[in-house]
Amino acid sequence: MTKSDVPDFGKTQINPQWKIALVRSVWYSDLTSAMATDARKTLIAAGIPEKNIQLIDAPGSFELPLLCQKALEQGADGAIALGIIVQGATHHARLIAEQSAAGCMQVQLALGKPIIFEVLFVDALDDARSRAVGTDAKGSLAAKTLLTQLANVSKMS
Repeated sequence: MTKSDVPDFGKTQINPQWKIALVRSVWYSDLTSAMATDARKTLIAAGIPEKNIQLIDAPGSFELPLLCQKALEQGADGAIALGIIVQGATHHARLIAEQSAAGCMQVQLALGKPIIFEVLFVDALDDARSRAVGTDAKGSLAAKTLLTQLANVSKMS
């Protein structure tokens, strides 16, 4: 997806009191750190105070759902799950990717708080690199998506 493919989310009403958890896998930490940095910058530029943004490191992508759940239970209004999973010679990567996605979906539905799932499941690390840094980086998109979803959920409460 390129920037031209990104939908226009429209004008989002930002609540500067929202608390956001950025939960990132430490696998390929240079790339997940770049995604988290882009997300943080976008959130701050949108009006979320830096003190309301918490960065949580997860051992891997499989562990993202539980850490998102704990952050949401402890007061975060929304979370962004960031990770990179590279397909190898076995099916292990696919299992991790599917269960991480399913876990995040279960948590957000159970708690009624949004989790934006930005775990890149790729065939090669270069594919992840092109999506984690540069003009098509997913960290900023994840932040915009979370702010839009928080505004949508707030309107419905």
